[in-house]
Amino acid sequence: MTAELAANGKPFVHHHGAHCETAVTSALFRYQGMDISEPMIFGIGSGIFFGHLPFLKMTNLPITAFRAKPGAVFRKAAKRMGVDFVVKTYRDPPKGMDELRQVLKSGQIVGLATNLYWLPYMSERHRWNFSGHNIIVLREIEGGFRVSDPTIGAPVDCTADGLEQARFVPGPLNPRGHMYYIKSIRPNPDLRQACINGMKDSCNAMLRIPLPLFGVRGIRFLARKVVKSPDKLGFQEACRQLAGTVRWVEETGTGGAGFRYMYAAFFHEAAELFGSNELADLSKEMTAIGDNWREFSVTAARIIKQRDKEGETFAKAGGLMLKCADREEAFFRKLQKVARKLKA
Repeated sequence: MTAELAANGKPFVHHHGAHCETAVTSALFRYQGMDISEPMIFGIGSGIFFGHLPFLKMTNLPITAFRAKPGAVFRKAAKRMGVDFVVKTYRDPPKGMDELRQVLKSGQIVGLATNLYWLPYMSERHRWNFSGHNIIVLREIEGGFRVSDPTIGAPVDCTADGLEQARFVPGPLNPRGHMYYIKSIRPNPDLRQACINGMKDSCNAMLRIPLPLFGVRGIRFLARKVVKSPDKLGFQEACRQLAGTVRWVEETGTGGAGFRYMYAAFFHEAAELFGSNELADLSKEMTAIGDNWREFSVTAARIIKQRDKEGETFAKAGGLMLKCADREEAFFRKLQKVARKLKA
């Protein structure tokens, strides 16, 4: 933790976060006087998800999402806790930068969605073309801005030109200057009802979307695709696409397995909030599901590196993914029943 002053001279405490959007949202809440954890934000904001999007590509590979779309966690968490907030995007970069400066002058701190590659303070080894990286701007300084980036240990300075480019870089999933901040928080928000609403929404997202690319259906769709990929694409291209999937499971954002662990931590906190043994059991089950995703990653890595060729196959990798789908379906069906019984 590092203490810093925001635009209005109010102290801001920088925390290193597990995931950029939940860390930024938690920090925005904390700045307004409500101390709430990243896992609680993730659960209330229905962050858990799955979607395989073969029609959308990043680095020429299909996108596989293990969490809700960028921005959704902040919006849902804020709405469910009665927060007065603002979210804006812009077509005109100068207007977006001018409004950022005006909001900072009013004494607010501001969350931004940026493209990670174009943030000038990022080291070369951490740069890649990802337009959903969230940061907080604390205040304007000479030639730029003071920034709290939850992936870095302390606040940093960012040039104005660099920040503008990161906010408005053209291309797929362009953040379009996405800017958000909290104006005020309702005293004593109904945290229990917010948790229940988040749980029910996540169940619907994982179980009830009728399209085969989303929720547990989407996991099974991708699993079958992995099994067939060597015959359909050839071994080398199948390995390349499998490596892309592993990156989504292990690295992108917090990684798919990491999001499962964060969701498990949400249930651990919710179990204490509600005094519920059933929620505590769900926390343990979601941790085990995260372990299953990690097992898939290890098998996939061995296939890609062509180690233990007889034991590690695309069929085994796809089978492990199908196991994850079965366990997640059972988990969310049980959660549906538990959530109906919980009382706010």
